[in-house]
Amino acid sequence: MDQDICRFDELGDRQCREFELQQGEDKVPAFVLRLGDEVVAYRNRCPHTGAPLNWNPDDFLNVERDFIQCAIHGALFRLSDGYCLHGPCNGKSLQPLPVTIQAGVISTKVE
Repeated sequence: MDQDICRFDELGDRQCREFELQQGEDKVPAFVLRLGDEVVAYRNRCPHTGAPLNWNPDDFLNVERDFIQCAIHGALFRLSDGYCLHGPCNGKSLQPLPVTIQAGVISTKVE
């Protein structure tokens, strides 16, 4: 079953949107990120502390908007694959989520 997140045209390039992924009885915090004509999605959880990556709603990127940044300790993750390049979780990755665009709507799979 698919869970709709938002319309593709609601996101600008390098813009994020938070959502909660329904997994059984649990709601998993997550976010989607538009990269040009593509989108990626990750669980909103720092691999170092387990805390959410953002302090402000939908705000996951550094000032230059070229990395995902953990608001707690400043770790930097690549946009395209969530791999940590700098910080205490260097070498670890964000947990990716499957995401599709169909009929202009971004969705993910619900288990």
